[in-house]
Amino acid sequence: MDMSPSGFTALRMTVLGHPPSWSCQWLPFLILLLGTGHEPGVEGVTHYKAGDPVILYVNKVGPYHNPQETYHYYQLPVCCPEKIRHKSLSLGEVLDGDRMAESLYEIRFRENVEKRILCHMQLSSAQVEQLRQAIEELYYFEFVVDDLPIRGFVGYMEESGFLPHSHKIGLWTHLDFHLEFHGDRIIFANVSVRDVKPHSLDGLRPDEFLGLTHTYSVRWSETSVERRSDRRRGDDGGFFPRTLEIHWLSIINSMVLVFLLVGFVAVILMRVLRNDLARYNLDEETTSAGSGDDFDQGDNGWKIIHTDVFRFPPYRGLLCAVLGVGAQFLALGTVPFFLTWSVVNSVHWANGSTQALPATTILLLLTVWLLVGFPLTVIGGIFGKNNASPFDAPCRTKNIAREIPPQPWYKSTLIHMTVGGFLPFSAISVELYYIFATVWGREQYTLYGILFFVFAILLSVGACISIALTYFQLSGEDYRWWWRSVLSVGSTGLFIFLYSVFYYARRSNMSGAVQTVEFFGYSLLTGYVFFLMLGTISFFSSLKFIRYIYVNLKMD
Repeated sequence: MDMSPSGFTALRMTVLGHPPSWSCQWLPFLILLLGTGHEPGVEGVTHYKAGDPVILYVNKVGPYHNPQETYHYYQLPVCCPEKIRHKSLSLGEVLDGDRMAESLYEIRFRENVEKRILCHMQLSSAQVEQLRQAIEELYYFEFVVDDLPIRGFVGYMEESGFLPHSHKIGLWTHLDFHLEFHGDRIIFANVSVRDVKPHSLDGLRPDEFLGLTHTYSVRWSETSVERRSDRRRGDDGGFFPRTLEIHWLSIINSMVLVFLLVGFVAVILMRVLRNDLARYNLDEETTSAGSGDDFDQGDNGWKIIHTDVFRFPPYRGLLCAVLGVGAQFLALGTVPFFLTWSVVNSVHWANGSTQALPATTILLLLTVWLLVGFPLTVIGGIFGKNNASPFDAPCRTKNIAREIPPQPWYKSTLIHMTVGGFLPFSAISVELYYIFATVWGREQYTLYGILFFVFAILLSVGACISIALTYFQLSGEDYRWWWRSVLSVGSTGLFIFLYSVFYYARRSNMSGAVQTVEFFGYSLLTGYVFFLMLGTISFFSSLKFIRYIYVNLKMD
């Protein structure tokens, strides 16, 4: 059988792609650094002569359903040289979790090998159990030959029947390597167990040792294809299958919601506000032509709070920080992210995962940030301070704040956060599944134009619902809109995090400390990013709306 997911039809896997590890996404400037690391199949092409040795590196193993959890191949009880020699890797490869080491496989260019012995092993019951757990979690391995990744499954699992139920675990002890060449270059590499029977790991007593003999074969064939396969970019022969579909349900749902909200806001601006402005301005003219008493007498609604609506809120320094970070997206480099990444990286290190960055790599990244990110932050702060203009409010603020009348329950902060967060979340909920399946599974998201369109819908919905909620708040003579506007739509981040909990429990196959800590750590940061970003959009939409209505209000 071929070593692809199609051989595991009972598992019904719908997992695709090879997304990058989240451990390298907490600093945007790493994009430039990652460009220096070569991708297999793109660089490092070697020219061979017949009989030249071809080095096969073992790289990593990990559960098929979770690309973020990988371990060094030699952490499994497999054939291993007495002295392990690692390959020097680029920064991009280290961040991707690669840990290449030389193997015992002897391969020579254009020389076929028929069932050569790799090693003899005596496995203890603990080592057999380790292999059983790896196979049950659908561990795959990755080898690299001439910068071409070769992927296959560690073993075979079969479950059949309900009564009686059978559960069989088998280990692949023979691998068939198929390599294609064109001239003096290797074009394609693959591994198969098509004609191999797995070695059963069932029925072993606790005090019994299992004797295994690992073998391999190598078959070379010439091809007319000159382009090297690039398996990490999706040309992997179907090991990580992919689908291409347009999520019409999500798009139609989002478009309908946007049209409804935009129409709702348009009604407020064109009819309700027009009536309000006509009534308030008429009352102002009548009052001015009459007794000349304070025009506040007899007024109600958002006009009466014009002397308080631009009163700075408590903790305004914190508000400015939230808005600045959200607007510039500098939150990716601040302390909360570094602390969360530190915890996640420590858990990976404690469990021996290759996703844990070595200390030297961490020091290198910190040095780059100190030399690039920190100076740019300081320079940006200097430019912002020197070019900042004072806050210009269209209404004069009184020294004494007006008393806010009691508000009904449906105008509370919690209700506004629920409504303001749920509506934008509902606009992206369907698409959010595919995003999570891409980041935390094997899906490969390719429709980035649609993703950008959905993101624009998210921002539009957030802006519209923020204006509507702010209008209702001001109509109740409550001028505390500053923080409320940030929290109302920013709470979408909380809904996204709650969805991540649902996805982890009901839609993913993740388990264990490594996967749990990493998933919830980065999901928490994702919700935090959306809180800052949508809170900023919400605030400036509300501010623009409030400026508009009070500029058009006639006042002495």
